[in-house]
Amino acid sequence: MTLRLALALLAASAGAAHAQDLFGIPMGGPASQLGAKPFKPGWYQVTPPQPDPQFEKFAVEAYRATGVCVIQGVSALIVADPEGVKVRAAIDRLAEAYSPALGAPEKLDTCRSMICAPEFWGVDMATGERRYGYRWRIKSGGALKKVREVSVVALARSASSFTYLVEYQSDAVTACTTQELAAGGG
Repeated sequence: MTLRLALALLAASAGAAHAQDLFGIPMGGPASQLGAKPFKPGWYQVTPPQPDPQFEKFAVEAYRATGVCVIQGVSALIVADPEGVKVRAAIDRLAEAYSPALGAPEKLDTCRSMICAPEFWGVDMATGERRYGYRWRIKSGGALKKVREVSVVALARSASSFTYLVEYQSDAVTACTTQELAAGGG
């Protein structure tokens, strides 16, 4: 199922139980039902019931007291892209697909480098000077139940290799942060 189709179904069936699931993962549900493999305190690589082929890996942040509070999908590696043309195009397509269901996003396109020239886009991303993506703040009772924020962002793996990540944050993410600190993850 494509992301566009999934979001269209999500928007069309806002009252249905499955509309509260992302990649088939219920926010607040247990990670144990997802073939969870821990990789750091509170974080698990999972096999979602409804994976989206645009993403190669999936992860959740979950604790016994809160259940799943963050859901992430990570793309395959995009290589030979020092100016970020391919990764930005992929992220822009996702933002376009998400916007009918979630509304207009906040664009995240900043650079703190003194140069910030297009030919240094990848270098600025790799050094943490630049960020690129979109964010939707979801109103309570909005398009996605139990979700307060959706983000799609670029992640540098080198100055010319990137992935992009979609992240859904639970409206109970503050309780998760408390659990993360108690588990020694913060």
